[in-house]
Amino acid sequence: MLLATGIYSEQVTIGKSLALQGAGVDQSVIKAPLVLVPDTGGNSNIIEINNGATVHAVRLTVAGPGPGPCQSISSGIAVIGGATLDIGTPIDHAAVRDIRDNPPSGCQNGEGIRAGTQASGSADVGYLDAVNVEVTGYQKAGIVVAGAGSTGTIEKNTIQTVPSMLNGPNGIVVSSGGTATIGYNTVTGNECNNTLVCGPSFETQVQSGGIVLANAALATTVSHNDVHMNDMGIYADSGGEIDHNDASQNRYFGLVLCTDLCGGTYESTVDHNIADGANYGIRVYGGTGTFTANSAHGNATFDLWWNQNGTPTFSHNSCGSASPDKATWDCK
Repeated sequence: MLLATGIYSEQVTIGKSLALQGAGVDQSVIKAPLVLVPDTGGNSNIIEINNGATVHAVRLTVAGPGPGPCQSISSGIAVIGGATLDIGTPIDHAAVRDIRDNPPSGCQNGEGIRAGTQASGSADVGYLDAVNVEVTGYQKAGIVVAGAGSTGTIEKNTIQTVPSMLNGPNGIVVSSGGTATIGYNTVTGNECNNTLVCGPSFETQVQSGGIVLANAALATTVSHNDVHMNDMGIYADSGGEIDHNDASQNRYFGLVLCTDLCGGTYESTVDHNIADGANYGIRVYGGTGTFTANSAHGNATFDLWWNQNGTPTFSHNSCGSASPDKATWDCK
């Protein structure tokens, strides 16, 4: 199906396999209408793909904002019911913009693309292949893969929002047993400036993350991403290998690996990451992970920090400062 240049203000439900090709990003725009109608699960999505359909989409934009008030817009694109979305290609890209309330609110809604279980609704499954997609201006999250059985290949995308005074946006989220391969993305702007709940204390305050693995499946990998200007570059309480990422110049933490404090099961490999210029470069709470050849310098409090719980393994790291000490981290 070819979309001509223009703005199409409508909600779209797709329950059969098809291809969507627009005239170009920001030329063919499917935009939130003035009234959004919830689906049977109570979610108001601009595009909903369901019923096992496979949809290929390139050279188009899905855009908000929603009309308000709170909870007016759930996702720009929701992939549920065993459906598959293949959006963007290395040559032709796509965009999802301004998925938020209008005016912006502190509510926990407004996600660019979600595959799988939605925030309000029963367990669901979706499959996502997102390559060369711009996801900008979201309220809660850029791209989400959620629920056991849901999968995502998330590569070479630009995920960017603006710091929020109201809530804590996150860039890429894999949660509730979802699995994803996350590589070569640029993720920025996920900062929470709500001083009532957000701030630099990991134990008592909330931080926004560039890439967040919250009960992600062990097969999830995070590799070769550029993650900066977020509260936390990368957070994981679960999931698999995290390697060769540049998580520098984040506000509070470059990487946080959290097991005992967060109720996670983190046990995997963290290697060849860079984490410069935050309060803490790499912060580790328990677990049995392996930390090898990471580099952290110029962080205000500690470059490398471990709470001395669990049995993580440290080798061949590079840092200026470390807790409990540089010898424990094998830090040169």
